[in-house]
Amino acid sequence: MGGRWHKLAFRWLAREETVPIADCVHFCGFRYGRGEYNPYETYLRMSVGPEGPARARDRFNEFLQHYRPSDFGEALGLNLSRHYPLWLYPWSRRGPERSGWQENPDDCPDILTHFSAKGIPRWRAEEELGWLNRALASIREHGYQPAKFGSAIEARRLVRGDGKSAWLLLDGNHRVSALSALGVERVAVRYLPPATVRETELPRWGQVRNGVYDPGDAAKVFRVHFDGNRHPRTTERAASFLEERP
Repeated sequence: MGGRWHKLAFRWLAREETVPIADCVHFCGFRYGRGEYNPYETYLRMSVGPEGPARARDRFNEFLQHYRPSDFGEALGLNLSRHYPLWLYPWSRRGPERSGWQENPDDCPDILTHFSAKGIPRWRAEEELGWLNRALASIREHGYQPAKFGSAIEARRLVRGDGKSAWLLLDGNHRVSALSALGVERVAVRYLPPATVRETELPRWGQVRNGVYDPGDAAKVFRVHFDGNRHPRTTERAASFLEERP
């Protein structure tokens, strides 16, 4: 769904539900609120804990240097039977808008989901931490007020065969990380009911129906959002940080 239509759909069709943060999950399959490694949440938890901000920054940068997945299975910590492009979900009707790997590192729209063989722009890493720090500081000072600041958390609902839900965060990962680091256990999310992904409908998912996805692989990609990604390191070769800003 394009940006404009996405905004219109959420404006007119979205519903709100208060859900456990422990049922929320990042694009990379890292869950929140469970004490597992999650690059955003772990950074903030370390920052406010005895480790302190400097060690938290080092740990986050180390993650960036070693999380460099070549395909979607590797990104989610899964062993799949085929190589699938990064961020090609089995329930998608069409492929991702751009490749997960870019020639120019400054063209990467998101530092956790897009990569360049040339390295990691230092300014992008610092920008990411700045967003996290500001989210934490704002919630500490003012509380979490999504209605006042127009900052509703958007998610896609995934429903397992037994009826259990997971919430794939489309927007709001920094805020949920801050809330979790501050000990909050539940958060209101907005979602589009027609876009709900149901495990029972797997044979009809777009990339399964067109033969791109093996059904067994599709099931694994779906379930990792309930089980979590336990493999934040995809390579032992550390990527370089690029110090010059464009």
